[in-house]
Amino acid sequence: MTYPRFFQLFAAAALIAAGGALTCHALLPLDYAVPLTVGIFILLSLLSLGIFWVGKRTAAAKNKFLFGNAFLGITMVKLFLCGGVAAAYILLGAPENKLFIIPFFLIYLTFTLLEVVALVKIAAETPPPSTATGEE
Repeated sequence: MTYPRFFQLFAAAALIAAGGALTCHALLPLDYAVPLTVGIFILLSLLSLGIFWVGKRTAAAKNKFLFGNAFLGITMVKLFLCGGVAAAYILLGAPENKLFIIPFFLIYLTFTLLEVVALVKIAAETPPPSTATGEE
């Protein structure tokens, strides 16, 4: 996947996530959760850019396990980070209702789908490992 193609998909995902979040905020009583929604949108946007960059760099590495390890590690960090943000908001923010989770997960799922699509395409582009051992 080329950088221009990724940025096209990124822009589409960002528009979908922002449109969905704006729709949720327009239709549901979520005025109190605007900072959380904006914050998680920015956080996941930056993480998506970073994940693509790391995926692009590790896919071409000599160590073929590096790409898979990086993907799993980043996914785990992202999952714990987002779970921690949601838990902290529930415990410290004492929201009026639990509806804030709808735009939160909408944004999370949109950017996660972008990352999966991008990383699958990156993985498909890498050449298969050579089977030559160099011995004759």
